[in-house]
Amino acid sequence: MEDFLIITLAAFCTGLPLWMGRRYGMVSVVSPMHLLAYFAGFGFLIKVAVYSTVPEWAFYTRFVTTPGAQMVGALYLAGFILLLCLGYRCAVRPVHTQPHIADAQLIAVGLVRQGWLFVAAFAVAAVTIMLLIRARGADAVSLDVLTQLNTAKQINLNSNGVGATLAGIKTLFVVPKFAFVLLLGQGLVLRRRYLLLQAALLAALVVLIALISGDRFELVELLVFAIATFTILGGRIGARAVLCIGIAAIGVLLTSAYMTALRGQNTGLMYQIVGSTYFLDINAAVMVTDRVTPSMYLLGESYGWWSFGWVPRAIWLDKPAIDLGVFFKRDVMGVDTGGAFNVTGPGEAYINFGWAGMAVGFALGWLCRKGEVLLLASPMVRRHGAFWFYPLLLYPFVQATLQSSFSAFVVGAVAQAMILALMLALFVPRFHSAGLVHENWRYGHAV
Repeated sequence: MEDFLIITLAAFCTGLPLWMGRRYGMVSVVSPMHLLAYFAGFGFLIKVAVYSTVPEWAFYTRFVTTPGAQMVGALYLAGFILLLCLGYRCAVRPVHTQPHIADAQLIAVGLVRQGWLFVAAFAVAAVTIMLLIRARGADAVSLDVLTQLNTAKQINLNSNGVGATLAGIKTLFVVPKFAFVLLLGQGLVLRRRYLLLQAALLAALVVLIALISGDRFELVELLVFAIATFTILGGRIGARAVLCIGIAAIGVLLTSAYMTALRGQNTGLMYQIVGSTYFLDINAAVMVTDRVTPSMYLLGESYGWWSFGWVPRAIWLDKPAIDLGVFFKRDVMGVDTGGAFNVTGPGEAYINFGWAGMAVGFALGWLCRKGEVLLLASPMVRRHGAFWFYPLLLYPFVQATLQSSFSAFVVGAVAQAMILALMLALFVPRFHSAGLVHENWRYGHAV
């Protein structure tokens, strides 16, 4: 009976944001509520359904043996999700929230210096990959190097077992990612094959970047980037689009399986999903509600760790981790093997405030809706091409606040935002405030 109740609760927590995304989302398939539904589906619903028949696959069972712990964690996770949905709904306004598709298409068409953009993407990626390889003590890409990069995520561990993840260097990978989005957008609107070919080559580059970074979610990001670009520019998800998405998803799964093999893990795809702490994870919710006591509450401290995250670890060797996952693994769960567990947004909220942390979900939902409107339905779309930030910044914000920790996202996001702003100034057309005259319009007709 307990398994049935938990599965029912998880199904509701997946279905509600999916319905809200269809009802209130400003972009189909990849609105913040759609993303919440996907993360809840993979991290909550699928996992508890499998655990009901294969309980030994549950990650939390390695550490938690308290009777009823899964139900307690499920109740907390459900409360967080429902308050997140409520926060999103409370931020919905009935006026001025229609996406500016025509403006977005106009800006996408007017992309300038495409050749330089394409070359710059490969040049920056090549330099960044070389820096990563040399940081690992190698001189060229090889199977051994790929294995090392996918197995050991940190180097130069300090006395606390915290090391450098080379996140600062990896920030530069946003250049080829943004170039992919820009060229794909122009290619879709103009239906120019050479632009779509350039975008496809950049997609292959991003896959290589995922292999070099050892981060399987880079592959998921690439898929979301493409879908978001397509839908923001007015594309409709029909049979052809579903087929393309399906083929791309299969490619993501196969590449992800290869990256898992590089780590020396011979587990199947299902176990990779349900036996991990990825997505909006029920395991993290169970572990924090079972292990975290009031004396351990951080009272919001982790949300301010970004303030010292700017200092490179090469300068401050003993810099504390800004990813709460390290604290979660070492101090909460008592595992001193280095690395981190995905703490998830609900897990971070609980470590800070206990059950009151569910209220953080309300704030995140409100922020998601406000960000969606700002980027897709405001004068910022026409004046500054703000919609380009949706896949590159708002989606990672949703992903990080559901699966990871807040401060780790903030440091990387601010650095990436500065790079994106520079790229916008160089490659994206500008408009007068009235939106009637295009300053770099190359096609000789009025807007």
